[in-house]
Parts: sequence; C-alpha cells; structure tokens
Amino acid sequence: MKGVLALIVSCVLSQPAYSCTLRMGIETSFAPYIMQHGDSWRGINVELLQRLLQEIECELEFIHSPWLRSLKLIEQGELDVLSHLSYNAERSKQFAFIGPHQQESIYLVGLQRAFPGLTAVDQLKSSGTTGIIALLNGAYYGDKLDSILNDAKNRTRFVFIRGNEDKQALLLNGRVHGVLEDIAAYHYWKVQPGLPTADYIPLFQVHQSMVYFGFNRRTVSRGQLQQLAQAWQKLYADGSLAAIVQRYPLAGYQIQLPKPASLLPATE
Repeated sequence: MKGVLALIVSCVLSQPAYSCTLRMGIETSFAPYIMQHGDSWRGINVELLQRLLQEIECELEFIHSPWLRSLKLIEQGELDVLSHLSYNAERSKQFAFIGPHQQESIYLVGLQRAFPGLTAVDQLKSSGTTGIIALLNGAYYGDKLDSILNDAKNRTRFVFIRGNEDKQALLLNGRVHGVLEDIAAYHYWKVQPGLPTADYIPLFQVHQSMVYFGFNRRTVSRGQLQQLAQAWQKLYADGSLAAIVQRYPLAGYQIQLPKPASLLPATE
C-alpha cells in the first residue's frame, strides 16, 4: 500500500504546475491595442484579454518586455501569453492560438517622395528602394518580406527596432523614411496632437493576416487552453468582445472583430 501511495505522490509531483495568474509580455505602447497610463494598462488587446481570463476565473499579470525579448521569455517558460501573434507552423510548436482578435493589415507608411514608383512589396525585391524602412525586430510580416530580408543586398535598407514607440520616433524625427505599421495603429497616431504626421501616408499593403492571443503551450495546460477557446467563443457570441472594441473608435478606420477560429494543439 505504501508503495502505491508513493507512486501516486511521485506522479502528481512530476506533473507541471499550471498557474491561474497568467503573465503577459507587454510593450510600453502599441496604441490603440496597448497603452500605458502610469502604473496601469489599457487598450483593446489588454481589455479583451482581461475579459477572457475573467471568464475562466484567472488573473493577468503584465511583464514589460520588448517583442523580441518576449519571444525569448516564452521559450524559457517565463511568460504565458502574447497578443497580436500571427500564426505560422514554427510558432505553433510553442503557442496555442486563441481568437483571432484582429485582422492585422501591415502597410508601408512614410514619405511618398522617399519611395518613388514603389507601389507593391514585390518591387522591394526586384527594384530595391532609396528610402530606409524601420520594422519591429522579431515580427512576422509575411513570406514575401521574409525573402527580401534574407537577401543581404536588400536588407541594408531596413532598420530593425526593438519596440513600436522607438520605430515611430525614428520616423517622426526624420531618421527613417518609412515604417511597417499596422493600419489601425497608423490611424490612431496620425491624429494625435503635437505629432508632425501630416506628410506620412500609407503607401501600400505589405501583409495581412489574422492575429491571435498566443498562449505558451509549456506553461498553460491543455485543459486551460480548451477553456480559453470556449470562453472566447461565448464572449464573441454574447457581444462582450465587440463592446470592448467599440470603446476605441478611430477616425477614418473601423476595427472589425473576426469570427472565432482558435487553433489548439492536436490531441494526442
């Protein structure tokens, strides 16, 4: 009998301990999705995730970390969730995808005179560009741009930035000629008072994809992932998620909440 009890205790202790306080990697600002006000956070992604975790009786803890470092912390098991994560096969080894919470549309935003004749991402590979473009280090902008960035000749026209605020600051201070930017984020900062944004326009779309809350498969249990997917479906159906999005209206652009289509690991 003692041997059986010892085996049960051993099995219990060998199982990973899953927490119901989930740690989110978060940047200083990615308005209107993530915004910091003193010691508190708000924004579409913040409120959507808080409401989702409330539904399964979990709490959210914010860990300030630039995007590339957040990806490393996910690998190390020190973060549980990221937002605005696009799906690809490589990421699916680490993440379960709950949502999607937006359809992301990335544009080259910048000075038209710095990119004469440039109207599509394919031209960046065939013709190059005289303008310098800033983009977020570690972000995924689609296979077309990946192939361009893997070419050393074309890569010299790009600057890799650790955070969204730094990327925008380089553009507004004239250090680069364009940025790869989410179109909703552009419409938000375009109308902010005191920013010299008049000359910066969306030149063309670079990439479009659904983006999700990415939950760490190492630190969030399979049961919790199922609960999260079901809770997202419920909150979408009863209008709770749409009500959050509607609290952040943008002049000239309307954010749409996609239908639920969570992507969970296959059952073994």
